Amino acid sequence: MKIETLLPLFGVILGWGLKSISDYFATRKEDVRRYRIATFYVLRSHKSLMDYERGTRYFRQNRPTIEEFEPWRAILELRFRESLEVNADTTSKAVETLASVDPPLAARIDNTIKNILFTFKKDLAALSDSDPETYAKLIYNQDQLVEMALADLKAVALSLAARSGFRQKRNTLCWFSERESGTEDFIDTMREQQGLLQKVVVEKPR
Repeated sequence: MKIETLLPLFGVILGWGLKSISDYFATRKEDVRRYRIATFYVLRSHKSLMDYERGTRYFRQNRPTIEEFEPWRAILELRFRESLEVNADTTSKAVETLASVDPPLAARIDNTIKNILFTFKKDLAALSDSDPETYAKLIYNQDQLVEMALADLKAVALSLAARSGFRQKRNTLCWFSERESGTEDFIDTMREQQGLLQKVVVEKPR
């Protein structure tokens, strides 16, 4: 068979190959964009929950009574719940994106979010007055769930970031490192805000 006869076939194969490569890179670019956006949503949720955890830890430093501690905790909880409600749709989209690449991890984070929402729906303020013992147990359980949720959100963010490439994963690891090492800065900020928070606590009707 003459080479001239095969040239059209080679042309078709080459054209198909180039198109396949082009389609792959276009799809890859879109996937990376989705992973980065989803990573941002997860990091935002992690930051909101971490603020709650560090805030309650700060107010525990002086070993307050339940009566002293609960008003502060309630303010921090309200902030977290408002943040979660505002960002509920985007957080859900992040879970959907994760489900397309890692269903077990997506199911795990979905369950984690549901557990957090459930524990924050309990009327702890009322229990702090009527049943301090049960209140203390629920706070302990809540602390454990918050710790687990922070670990799960971190795992999800790193999993999504890794699919965007090494540089994105490195940047995400640096983000977590900065947040975790900045706890003292956060505590300093809490001290600065304590006067304002005290005003809110005092004026809040019980």
